[in-house]
Amino acid sequence: MASAQTKSTPERSLTEPPTGQVLLGPREGFVESIETNVALITKRIKSKDLKWVELTIGRYTQTKVKIGYISSIADPSVVKAVLHRLQQIDCDGIIDSSYLSECLNPDPVALYAAAASEEKPDIVVARLLEGRVAILVDGSPVALTIPHIFLENVQNSNDYYGGNAGVNLKRTVRLLGALIAILLPGFFLAVSLYHLSIIPLNTLATIANATDNDLFPPIVEMLIVILLFEIIYEATLVMPKHLGSATSIIAVFVVGEVAASVGLLSAPTVLVVAISGITSYIMPNMIAQISVLRFVFCLVGGFLGLYGLVAGFIFLLVYTASLDSYGAPFLAPFAPYIADDQKDALEKVPFPEMIKRPRSIPNCNPIRQKPLEDDHGQN
Repeated sequence: MASAQTKSTPERSLTEPPTGQVLLGPREGFVESIETNVALITKRIKSKDLKWVELTIGRYTQTKVKIGYISSIADPSVVKAVLHRLQQIDCDGIIDSSYLSECLNPDPVALYAAAASEEKPDIVVARLLEGRVAILVDGSPVALTIPHIFLENVQNSNDYYGGNAGVNLKRTVRLLGALIAILLPGFFLAVSLYHLSIIPLNTLATIANATDNDLFPPIVEMLIVILLFEIIYEATLVMPKHLGSATSIIAVFVVGEVAASVGLLSAPTVLVVAISGITSYIMPNMIAQISVLRFVFCLVGGFLGLYGLVAGFIFLLVYTASLDSYGAPFLAPFAPYIADDQKDALEKVPFPEMIKRPRSIPNCNPIRQKPLEDDHGQN
């Protein structure tokens, strides 16, 4: 008598991703099953133009990878370039999509990733409809989309599901928050060390009183506080949830209250780093880059003052503008300036007015929708 043995792989239920929470809109998130993730996309895109190419990568893991695109929208050259890059990978194994993200980056030491990471199928579908290519990895709840531009970090799901009220302000706040996170510690050091004349007299007296008995030089003190906040952040990530909040509160109390009150650290430095740390979470997909840049500009501002800070920021803009993600300029539609794409940049117009797809993303079908007729039956 023959016996049959079946295997069933445990699968996590669909939940809302922790980094993609919305007030309105879909709440489904990707899981670790590639078949489920493909189904979440195909239930939203029912067109036969949605194509999937399957690859197996990894000598030992034999990881299944699927590349999705809409054939009537995506630029064939981008699809070909992505497939060629993935087919060149010859390694022991692929554990997560982040492994592929590094392999897809032409410059292994680039500050920014060439592929965007996303945990929500509705956002991946929106990017497919703009001409991007999606990459799903079996065992990973994070999808990759290519090309990737900086503007994606300024945009948010809530911008599209909650109407246009306040969207322009929110996007401006996100961009300003990222700049504050990167530049504020360096600016504070530059002003307090080299440009005291631009500080109001009352504020200068307050800072002088708070830093009068500092044990460390200002630059060293700033670096110590930044390091302490990075340690708190890393500890919170690995702590169990029921301990993470308590640990954060205790750590902030010790650093912010006790250390400042006994004179180990100055209150202005702790406040500046705290503001910088909080605003860095305004772009969750760029926390790593913001942390690196904050450290670099802290050194630049501490040693070279405001002139060095301005020169360093200009260099950062030039470097960022020179990057290209599979045919899409990283700073598009600002550099180069693309007038049509400004309808969904810092300013967002109503959806019926977005007639064309973004020119920032290479595609072969620029028309997104037909204009709606007005009350008199005219376009």
